[in-house]
Amino acid sequence: MHEQLGVSTRALSLGNAVTASPPGVMSIHYNPAGLSNLSDREMTAGLLYPVYLEKTSKFAASDKFNGFLGGRYDSNDPVSGTEGTSTSGAMYIPFAGSHSVLIAPNIGFSKRTPDSDFTFAFGIYAPYGVGLSHKDDNDPAHYGGSFVYNQRLVYAAPSVAYNVSDTLSVGFTVCLGQTSEGVKLNFRAPNDIVALTEIIGNILDEFGDIVSFLPYPLLGGGLSLYESFGSLELDVKDTLDTSFNIGVLWEPYSWLSLGICYQSEAKSRPSGRYKFSYKEDWQNFIDWFGEIEGLDVIMELLNLPTESVDDETGTVILDEWTMPQRVQCGIKFSPHKRIKLLFDVAWINWSKIKKDVFIFDQNIQLLQIATLIGYKGGMDRLELERNWEDVWDTYYGVEIDLVSWLTTRFGYQKRKTAVPDSNYDLTWPIQDWEIFSAGVGIAFNSHLSLDLCGSILVGNDHKIDYNQSEILNNSAFTKIIYNPYAGLDYKQDTEALLVSFNINYKW
Repeated sequence: MHEQLGVSTRALSLGNAVTASPPGVMSIHYNPAGLSNLSDREMTAGLLYPVYLEKTSKFAASDKFNGFLGGRYDSNDPVSGTEGTSTSGAMYIPFAGSHSVLIAPNIGFSKRTPDSDFTFAFGIYAPYGVGLSHKDDNDPAHYGGSFVYNQRLVYAAPSVAYNVSDTLSVGFTVCLGQTSEGVKLNFRAPNDIVALTEIIGNILDEFGDIVSFLPYPLLGGGLSLYESFGSLELDVKDTLDTSFNIGVLWEPYSWLSLGICYQSEAKSRPSGRYKFSYKEDWQNFIDWFGEIEGLDVIMELLNLPTESVDDETGTVILDEWTMPQRVQCGIKFSPHKRIKLLFDVAWINWSKIKKDVFIFDQNIQLLQIATLIGYKGGMDRLELERNWEDVWDTYYGVEIDLVSWLTTRFGYQKRKTAVPDSNYDLTWPIQDWEIFSAGVGIAFNSHLSLDLCGSILVGNDHKIDYNQSEILNNSAFTKIIYNPYAGLDYKQDTEALLVSFNINYKW
């Protein structure tokens, strides 16, 4: 899921084109001015669940790639010609940790004193979330992210709306939330430097007697170009971040309304735990530096490792993460009293995301070695360039009251990814999506109603050609952080079936 998919069933069924026709109590998020249209007391509770969620990653050898070391290394990447498929979603559940599941609950209450111009409300919901899990041990996506999630949960959203006049309302919501991010991956580094260590190691294995004058085993026998030499597990969260929503709703006629909502950015500084685990090849590689007389002194002077470890664990801080500000405007037009036509457009300020900077509580061996070949982020800092882009999204909805107790709804959303091809990777596998929705509203009586929705999310043929991404498939030897698919072309397809419901009660 992504932004605004799991906040309200009615909104999802209308393609999120609801700024000018806010969805009941959950107007808290979409346009708090819409709370002015509620009755004395209302409540809602609901859930979004992806019954089917599949991201397929396909890898192929590029015709433009001649091999490492100027074509002198002709080994074939075993990932070439393979594909991997996610098996479930992934998320962090407060007080329960991270799990291979993805749901988005929402609950809200509103109160209005009769004849008052004020309406008060309170809500809990998830305005943003994306998470995927690849459980197959042979899935090639493990090198990019076998388990990843990024989410924000708003656990307290007090809101107030005010009737300025019979046709104009304003509203304001304060959002107190929690931001969480996690990743598990097996890392490898196919590049010229690693290829050279493997070649030297193989030569010495075969001709050790002839070159016995060399320090043996040189470079610990070398690293394997296409094999994993370690893994990373990382989970961070910020238990309190803040934002606010401001909305205006103008309804000059029964058949026409206009709405606008500004949602502020939410800045956070998540922190948590990490674990780098290293395999035997890497440990031999590091130990070699400490076994050669004279070299060990140079390594220590350069603050580089000379003694291997099984793993490195500790605390980590994500220097700053910003859930961006967004502005959404909408119009509702009713050509007939039973029909509503809805259209919204939104601007989302994703260009605020320049890079991810993870600061560890110690120097990390992987980053220490990376500094030898050009990595400038620091020995205790993992820096990943993002340079995301602002996007404009459009939303369309149709609502038809068939009879007094039954309403049908249809929606369409066209969402452009903020992640540029130049910095695309599998920890943020967000491509352009189209979302088709259909739903119904059933009124059992004047107090109780039920909203149901089913949505199909489709994103096909997202291609990242060889060397197109700086953190996915670039083969430059200085790009050790992080290009696990160097020399390969990448293609991604995403499909999902989302179901959502909300139970609404008035009294």
